[in-house]
This record gives sequence, C-alpha cells and structure tokens, in this order.
Amino acid sequence: MADENESLGNEGLGKPGNEGARGDENLSPLPRIPWYSQEELSAFSEFLTGDSERDQRNFRTLLATVTELLGEPDIDLLLRKLLAHAIETTRSERGILLLLNNRNELEVRIAQDFRGSDLGPHPPMSRTIPQSVVQDGRPVLSRVTGDGEVLVMTQSVAAMRLRQVMCAPLRARGKTLGAIYVDSTLKGPPQSLADLMLFHAQAGLMGLALESHRLMRQQFEMQAIRQQLRLARKIQQKLLPESPREFSGLRLAGMSEASDQVGGDYFDYFLLDIERIGLSVGDVSGHGVASALIMANVRATLRSLLLTRGSLGGVYGLMNRALCNDLTDGRFVSLFVAVFDPRQMTLEFQNAGHPSPILYTPETGAMIEIESNAPALGILDEISAGPCPTIPVHKGDWLITYTDGVTEALDPDRQLYGDERLKALIRRSIGPDTQPADLMEAVQADLRSWSAGNAPTDDVTLVAARFI
Repeated sequence: MADENESLGNEGLGKPGNEGARGDENLSPLPRIPWYSQEELSAFSEFLTGDSERDQRNFRTLLATVTELLGEPDIDLLLRKLLAHAIETTRSERGILLLLNNRNELEVRIAQDFRGSDLGPHPPMSRTIPQSVVQDGRPVLSRVTGDGEVLVMTQSVAAMRLRQVMCAPLRARGKTLGAIYVDSTLKGPPQSLADLMLFHAQAGLMGLALESHRLMRQQFEMQAIRQQLRLARKIQQKLLPESPREFSGLRLAGMSEASDQVGGDYFDYFLLDIERIGLSVGDVSGHGVASALIMANVRATLRSLLLTRGSLGGVYGLMNRALCNDLTDGRFVSLFVAVFDPRQMTLEFQNAGHPSPILYTPETGAMIEIESNAPALGILDEISAGPCPTIPVHKGDWLITYTDGVTEALDPDRQLYGDERLKALIRRSIGPDTQPADLMEAVQADLRSWSAGNAPTDDVTLVAARFI
C-alpha cells in the first residue's frame, strides 16, 4: 500500500514519523510560516511554483477569493461563499469551516458538499487533523494513490474511505480563528504541495476576511451605540429647565455637566401653582446610562407628586418605597427638593442625604448650610421623613445647591476642590448686581482652573437662586 505522503518526500512534505506528525494519523505539516506578521504579505508568495501558466491561474483563484470577500456583508452568506469557493478550487467533495468558540474549542460553523447541500452541525470528519492545524498553525495534506487503498489514519477517517484531506488554519492579526477542512472519497487529480500552499493562501485571505468583518461589525455597533448615547444626551439636556429663568420673587440659573455621555445628576425648577415654585437637585450614585435612566424616572415621579399633592408632605416616603423596590444593585439617590412661597418668603425643604445647600446673605455675610434631614432615597425601606422644615428667606439672599461632583472635583495632584473653596468663591463672586448666571460662570471657570482642564470624574451640577 503506497501512501502519498511517503511518495512525495522530494517535494518537502516529509514522511510519517517526522516532527509535526500526530499519533497514528499520517499528517504532513509544512515548516512554520509567520502568517499575519510584518511579513504576512510576502508569505503569500509561498504558493508560487515558477510555472508561469499555473501561477497566473493561482493568482486568478486568489483574486476570485478576494472578490468574494469584498462583496458580501452578511457573515453567514460570506462563509458559505468562501467554503464553496474552497471546495471548487481544491476539487473536493466536502468542505467544513470550524471556528474557535469562547472556550477555545473548535465548532463547526459551516459544512456543505460540492453541490451546496448542508451537512449539518456534526458531519463525520477527523477532529484530530483540524486540532493539529490550529495548534501548530500549519496546513496539512494527506492522501493515498493506490486503487482500493485505505488511508493510514484514525479509524473514523479510514471508515469513510477518504482519499484526500487538506486542512489549513484561519489566522489574522497574530491569532488563530479556526480552520478550513476539505476532503474527498473519490479518486481524483492528486493534490500536491503547490496545491496545499494555494489552499493555505486562500485560508489566509479567509482569516483576514473574518477578522475584517468582525472589526467592521464592531465599528458599526460602536457607531450605533455612540449615536444612541448622543440622542440620549440630547433628550437628557431637554429635560433640564430653561436657564436662566425668573419667577415671581426668584431668579435662577442651573447647569449640569455629565462625566460620561449621559449622567445621573439633574436639576429642575417649575411652577407648582400660580406663585409657588418647586426646586430640586438630585444625584444617582454612579454615572452613565443606568444612572441617567433612574434619574429621569426620579424627575418624572417627583414632578408628578408635587403637582398632584401641592406640598412636600409625604413625598419622601412615597418616592423612597418606590426606589427601594426598583434599585436592586446597590444604587441610591441623594435629593434636595424645596418649595418657595414668594408671598410668605419661606422655603420648605427636604434634604435626603444630599450635600448641604448654602443659604447666603450678602448683606451680613452669613452662610447657613441646609443639612440632611433624611437618608438618601432607595436605601432603607419603610422609612418616612418627619415634617418638612420651613425657613424664612429675604430679598437679596442666595440659595446655592450642588452635587458632590463640584466639591469632589480633583486637581492634577488628586486634591479635592472642597466646601471651603466653594464658599470662598461665592463670597468673592456675589455683589449687588450679580445674577445667578454670573455665579454659574464663576464656579465653572474656577472648576476648570482647579482641574487644569481635565474632564470631570463625576457629574457636576449646580443651581444658583437669588431671592428678589
């Protein structure tokens, strides 16, 4: 019995037992080739034979392969086209394309015969051959030439009476993606080392196609995500009230800058009735899309409760129970909400674990911190706050409310901006003619100077209100 691997020793395939052979399978690996390194393009020249007519035919074959790669965006259809092309050019009966999964195991992705018929997910084949090819990164050709002979391979392959088997790795960017395998049970034109190298070159182009398709799909997905985030940012910005804004007895300005595409901070002010004004500043722990969704829900719920109930009484308990049910990942919401009555010149408030807003009287220089009087929302179920405190305010007073992204802004040495620096800035910046928008600009400019232009590490929100 004459095995072709033994008869082709002068062509460089070697004999059974040479380095690279696996078990009792008569594999004939080629010397290691550094596909997809800096020399990857020159490596394709290995399939050249010196026969002008044959080399031109091989170039046309590779060109046809490239054409298949460029013309099909659907990955499944692309793989089927590539496999059909490999079957045709190798004059094989069957082709099987195997890809490595997340567990680094080979899985059949496409299997079909020369007619294009699907062979299913578990076609009979040698598993050792593609595993060897993937492990070594080298193509394999194994065949017999004598009439009625049986391949000296594993029992499963011998039982199929295979006469020719070729397998080559699919590689790109220095990593192996899988293998392409073709075989035939019929006696046909014998394959040679030059055929194997052409097949290897085809497999190289297929590997590049797979990686290119993955990168393009990844790019399209990232573009879609970025587009969705841009849209979410626009929607989130539209939820913020007009700034600056003036109501009866009150002028306001606010700003909110997300550290990500979207943020978990928000501010709001709106009329509760003909004269009273509701004001709120909130901060969801964390930032990003999840926090932004929670904050949009907090804003809508708070507005609805204030507009329907007309006061702060009981609002905390209702919101807290709802958020305790919804926030199951350890998140919570700090919230300052106040109702200003311009007729009484009073401010009713609830501070749920939020940084203490500053009530500043420029005339006397007095600064009062409105401290927290309830836990942050979403932490402790079945807890309600007591009566909401009410404090008097006077014309010329200021209320500055902010999130911790302001006082916890970092300089290049990782030092915090801090409460005292903010208070000092407020004292310097507020004069007889200062408007809330002016104070906004002063705080933003000082934060930029403090952080040396670096992007904020947390969402930054600030509302300045002047009682008039």
